[in-house]
This record gives sequence, C-alpha cells and structure tokens, in this order.
Amino acid sequence: MDSDQQHAFNGDYTLYEFGKVVSQSERNRYIETLIELSEEMRLPAVVIAEIWDGPRDRKIRLPGGELAYARDPKWTYTTILGIGEGWGRWSAEIEAANEFLQSEGRAPIIVERVLPNDWRDALFGLQRAKDTETLKATACRYFEGVFGYAASDDIAEAGCIGLYGLTAPAIVEKIAVSAQSFSVKKPKKRRKAS
Repeated sequence: MDSDQQHAFNGDYTLYEFGKVVSQSERNRYIETLIELSEEMRLPAVVIAEIWDGPRDRKIRLPGGELAYARDPKWTYTTILGIGEGWGRWSAEIEAANEFLQSEGRAPIIVERVLPNDWRDALFGLQRAKDTETLKATACRYFEGVFGYAASDDIAEAGCIGLYGLTAPAIVEKIAVSAQSFSVKKPKKRRKAS
C-alpha cells in the first residue's frame, strides 16, 4: 500500500467536541481546542461559519391586487444586531488566536463563511424543503445519519455547515494549499483566556 492509500479518507468523520456555546470563555476554549487538534493532526485550523444574504425587498400583493415592495420581515434590527454580536464574539477569539499563532510563527486559522442555501443545497439537494422548521429537522436527520447520534437543531446545523466545508471544492482547495505548507512548531507558551 503506498503512502497516499494509507492516508486516504476512509469515509468516517469523527466529532471531537460539540455543544451550544453561551459564554466567551466557552468560545475561547473551542478555539484553543481547534488549535490543539490542528497541531496534533498536522492540519490547518479551519472555521466554517454561516454568513447571510442581506435584507431584500420582496414583491407583495396588496389587498386591491396591485404589487408593492416590502422589506423581508425576518431582517429586523434585533436580528441584524444579534447576528453581528454573535459573529463578533467569535471573530474576537479567532483574531486573538491568530495574533498568538503569528507571534509563534505558526499558520493562522482559516475562516470560510458560507451561505445557508449553499450548504443546504449541497447536502440536502436542490429539491429540498424551504421552510425553517423542516430544514432544521432535515439537518437533525442528516447529522444523525453521519455521526450516529441525535443532536439539537442548532448543533446539527453547525455540524452540517462543517461537513459542507469539508466537501465544497473551493474550500477544500484552500485547505489543501494551506496544508501543503503546514508545519507545527512546539509552542513556547499556550494562549490563555484573558
């Protein structure tokens, strides 16, 4: 067996850690775990996260029959603020980790953002349901089919986003290019939560 065959992907995925994150210290711990696993496996550290299309106007039919445009009702101030705050908290941890990694002469964390329809189309197919409740249930079934156990819809969707990142050609190519030059140096010190 040649070395490529020895190291070929065998079709199984291993989930090392997962959970719903509610505090900054938990975000820090997940990023530290990511860095440690990437060093251990001699692979780049990669974060695959959702990004969303901005608000759009939609055509609606008024009671009198004429057409008008209205802002998509899901894009409220609260929604936009929540999305920004949530990703901002993760960005802060990733940025701090990358500063540490750079000071150690190590490769930074790769961050790829994907649209919900892109990962859902790729994993669930183009003829999939479009309503939120059915999509969340589909993610739960998909996650259980891949990993062998049930998870909440938030965790299942996060797992599906990660799986998409492992199969999307453009993302895989970036990871492969980074992996070719990946070298792990013994860290001088560990990054600790502040």
